[in-house]
Amino acid sequence: MKKMSIKGLTALCMTAAIITLAGCSKETAPETTAQAEKPSESSMETETGTTPETTGADWKPEKEFTFIIPFNAGGSSDVAARVLVEYMNKYSDKDFTIVNMPGSGGQVGMEECFNAAPDGYTVVSVPTGWFMSYSMGNVDKTYSDFTPISLWADSYMALVTNGKGEYDSYDKFVEAAKSKDMLIGGVAGTLPCLAEYVMADKEGFTFNFTDLEEKSKQTELLSNRVDAYVDAFASVVNYVSNGDLNCLAVFSDQKLDGYEMVPNLEELGYDFDVDFLAQRYALWGPGDMNPGAVSYINQVIREASEDPECQKALAALYYSASWMDSAEYHDYCEKVQKSTDDYVNRLFFQ
Repeated sequence: MKKMSIKGLTALCMTAAIITLAGCSKETAPETTAQAEKPSESSMETETGTTPETTGADWKPEKEFTFIIPFNAGGSSDVAARVLVEYMNKYSDKDFTIVNMPGSGGQVGMEECFNAAPDGYTVVSVPTGWFMSYSMGNVDKTYSDFTPISLWADSYMALVTNGKGEYDSYDKFVEAAKSKDMLIGGVAGTLPCLAEYVMADKEGFTFNFTDLEEKSKQTELLSNRVDAYVDAFASVVNYVSNGDLNCLAVFSDQKLDGYEMVPNLEELGYDFDVDFLAQRYALWGPGDMNPGAVSYINQVIREASEDPECQKALAALYYSASWMDSAEYHDYCEKVQKSTDDYVNRLFFQ
C-alpha cells in the first residue's frame, strides 16, 4: 500500500463529509434514563465564576434538564453518560433527561446545544475528539463558543498490536518502526489519529497510514492487514484480556487499574503535557449560559463523581469519574485547544 503523506492525510481529513469521533454506535437503547431517588435537601455549593445573586446555592431548577448525547444510544460514550445521569439525578432537584441526537460525527447534537436558550436547562456531552476536529477545520465552534461546565469522566487511548505478532512491547514496536515501514490504521481526523502522529514524531519514525472504518479496526489488525492502531482502551480491553491484542502503551500520565504493567506516556519519556491526548468527557452548555445554573450543574457533577457507587459503575466500563471547577475547566479547555492547534499545525499543515 502506498504511503500516505501528512499532506495526503490532511486532504483526506478536510474532504471528509462526516467525521467519526469517539463514542459512535448504531446500537439502540431507550432514550431516557431511569429516575433515581433524590435527597430531601439540596447541598449545592457556590462555585468560582458566579455572582452573589446567582450562585449554585441560590439558583434552583424549575423544570427538567435536557442532557444531549450527540451519538446513537448504546455506544460506549452513551452508556457511560447514562451512568453519570443516573447519579446526577440522585443529587439534582430536577431530573436530567437524556436525548440522543446523532449525526455528522456529533455535530448535530453540538449545534442543538449551541442554539439552545442559555437559561441553564440544556447541556451536551462533548465528543472527546472535538478539540482535534476544530483544529483540523472539520467543525467551526470550540469551547469559547459554548459554556464549559465541568469534566465528568476520564478515559484512555491505547496503542495495540496483534497478540500473536512480534510486537509485544512498546520498545520493540518503536525499534521495528525505525527500520521498516509500519502500516498503522485509524480514522483520519480523530484524536487517536493525532496520537499516532505525535508518537511517531516523538520517537523519530515515519509510517504508512491507512484510513479504516471505525468498526473494522480489530478485524484489520487481527488479520495482519495493519501493524497497529490507537483506540479507546474501553474499545479494545476485551481483546487485550483474552490475548488477541497486545496493549503496548496508554496515552495518559495515569496507570490503568488491573493493567499496571502497561506503560503510560510519562514512563515512556513523553516529557510534555499530554492532556491534549487524553480522552476526557465533559459537559458544555450554550454560550453565555446562566452562571447560577452553571454553578448548580457543576456541583451536581461533583457530588455524582464523588459517589462511590458512581465511581464503581464507571470503573466497570473502564472510565474514571472526574470533576473540575468550572473556572478551572475553562482554563483547561483553553490549554488543550492551544496544544492541539500547535500539534495539528506542525504535524499536518507545515
